[in-house]
Amino acid sequence: MPRPLPPRPAHAVRRTAASHPAAVGILATVLMLTGFAVLLVIGVWASRLGDSPAWAFDCNDTTCTDLWIDARRHYLAVTAAAGIASLIGWFLAGHLVSARPVPAEAGLAERSAPSPVPSPARPSRRHRAARFGRLVGVLLLAAALLTAAGWVAIAASRPLGLAVAGIAAAVAVLGAWRWMRPGAASDRGAYWLASIGVGAPLVALGLFALHPMVFLGSVLVVGTPLLGVPALCTLLATGITVAGRLLPRQAAAEVTAMRSAEQRSSGAEPSPPVPTARRISMPLAITAILTLGVFAAWPVDAPAADAWQYSDPAAGVTPGGDPGSESPMASGSAGDDGPGSGGPAPEKSPNAGIPAAPAVEAAGLPACDPESLQVVAGGWDGWTGNSAATLTATNVGDEACALRGVPELTLEQGAEQIDLRPEPLTHLEAAVQPEGGVGLVPGGTASSGLYWPGYRTAADQETPQTLSIRLDSGGAPLPVELAASDGSDPSPAPFDLKAGVEGGAVIEIGAWELALSSAG
Repeated sequence: MPRPLPPRPAHAVRRTAASHPAAVGILATVLMLTGFAVLLVIGVWASRLGDSPAWAFDCNDTTCTDLWIDARRHYLAVTAAAGIASLIGWFLAGHLVSARPVPAEAGLAERSAPSPVPSPARPSRRHRAARFGRLVGVLLLAAALLTAAGWVAIAASRPLGLAVAGIAAAVAVLGAWRWMRPGAASDRGAYWLASIGVGAPLVALGLFALHPMVFLGSVLVVGTPLLGVPALCTLLATGITVAGRLLPRQAAAEVTAMRSAEQRSSGAEPSPPVPTARRISMPLAITAILTLGVFAAWPVDAPAADAWQYSDPAAGVTPGGDPGSESPMASGSAGDDGPGSGGPAPEKSPNAGIPAAPAVEAAGLPACDPESLQVVAGGWDGWTGNSAATLTATNVGDEACALRGVPELTLEQGAEQIDLRPEPLTHLEAAVQPEGGVGLVPGGTASSGLYWPGYRTAADQETPQTLSIRLDSGGAPLPVELAASDGSDPSPAPFDLKAGVEGGAVIEIGAWELALSSAG
């Protein structure tokens, strides 16, 4: 039988109470609540930026330039700071938890309390089952919040998803702590082991999810609520149960002796007064935390939704870019001739860095000769199962000419021609070609949008492809350069199309339209 603990002196009890003032608890609460509030507000601001182009497939060109990258990095940095502040508050709260043992029937004793010293009787099997059932209910709620956090992170923003995940973890830890407390050798030990029991499975799941196959499996399981909620609940319950087994327990005699000693010393001496410096510094610290929280949650300026139409990363001209460089957006130009936000940005011509050539009427101009044109395919943009690109034709001749109609494409891979089934461009916002075509002065550019349902891994991505166009039916073929506007080498097979498709591989081709650099 374990030996009862000797009674502690009254001054030791007073020292323990004085070492954890209520002001520190208030500070910990302010840190946690401020951190969660900043995460929620920042999550709302970040959701207004839309999806990052980095989520697109085959992102390697100007259409994938993220003009909101500075705002995203700012919000992610604030998210990390708010998360650290919440964790600091959680650790401070843990050190404020009493180090005393808890009677096995603490919950019943607090409700009834018929005697000054509760009798820590061993809970019955039915009572233990009821407590575990309540724990499972709390963990089901936490698992549902975690599943919702994943969807919120995808649909809105990662900071907002992290805020919901933090709330779910806090709910799970509080439920696990309440389940572990009765009979624990230390209430503080129950607090920390409850935190470990919840945090360890979630951290392990995050580390395992770094593997692509595990990540895909996690998305398929967690993304389905009927599978994800029970799976996450089982994961949390397993971690908490293992942590509960490691929690040291107190014998009934030790708990009774401890409570008796504390009651005998309860009126021994008054609590020491709170120093004046602490009474002054604590409100200042709370005010500073709230001020920093408001400052951190303040939104930052972001480019307009159509700002991509007026940026030229190759020339270094972006909204809010280099001093002295003026973009059409900065000068108030509407840029009505550019494609809509639903389509890829036009590929920049080699003359994009020089002043734009004026637009001319196409009526009366001769058709452009293939020898006077330089055509580049770029603006590669990959969506889920679909792809887009842009043909950019530049007049490198000495005379003005006109482009009319829709270009005819010929795509070859190796020694084999890929049969194409051209269709009108409908999935992207295509411009209506002016009557008579598009007039190009020397140095002027025109573009044509391309869209196709890609074959992804079914297509040959290793054998180089060659593309050529005909300006009109029966005309001479004009080679097309496959290039990335940032100067890097494109994929050897940027068109994820394959041969042998019955009826030909579908590709939508837009009419020639005036490129932004020629809009004047």
